[in-house]
Amino acid sequence: MRKISQILLIAISLFAISCSDDTNTNPQLQESFNFPLAIGNEWEFDFYWLDESYQATGDSLHTDKSTVINKLTYRGKEAYQLDEDMLFNISYLSVDKEAIYGHFEYSKLSSDSKNRVPDEWIKLYSFNQNEWQMYKKNISVNEGDYIAEGTFTATGKKIGKNTTEINGRILDVYEYMSILVTTGIETSGGQTREINQADTSYFGIADSIGFYYSKSHDYPTEEEPDKHGWIKRVGKYTIK
Repeated sequence: MRKISQILLIAISLFAISCSDDTNTNPQLQESFNFPLAIGNEWEFDFYWLDESYQATGDSLHTDKSTVINKLTYRGKEAYQLDEDMLFNISYLSVDKEAIYGHFEYSKLSSDSKNRVPDEWIKLYSFNQNEWQMYKKNISVNEGDYIAEGTFTATGKKIGKNTTEINGRILDVYEYMSILVTTGIETSGGQTREINQADTSYFGIADSIGFYYSKSHDYPTEEEPDKHGWIKRVGKYTIK
């Protein structure tokens, strides 16, 4: 079992977000945009490093492709299955008037991953909340000389809407952030320390396209002075 501080880094990459009670719901905030889900829809996500202004720089390092391959009822929701990762290991997507939901293919996760992410529908985006709790995951580890107790808590917060040209089309992009807070205590080799850390990731959803980008900021170090983070952004896409 990895230390809780190491688990945090993997949790961020998995983007583990689970459902919670709907709080701060305001009908006046109800958004309306097309989040397209249909068999045959396909998105190609290009991966770039970020410059000091947190903008994509240089050529794409690689491209990931994700296709909707099936429509089914999954865990009580009308769902669409993806053949490859679209958004941090999410294998199923569903949408209703309240939110956009995702679900991991839980049986394929490692034991470590299962300790970090929920086996349930998770709320990826709320149409009628400006800020919402995205997930809360308790950690309890007792292995040899390593003991850890803690909690992952993620909060979603909308940033705003902007207009962006995407492949010759002018579209609205809805931007939001995920703030992942880790708190707890870990003891290793007789040394105990408190964990209190927050990390933020950024996302955009484009009207009539779907998830447009995910972005993570980073900070330069002496060893990597040009390290400012990365962005995964839609290039080509096919919407049925």
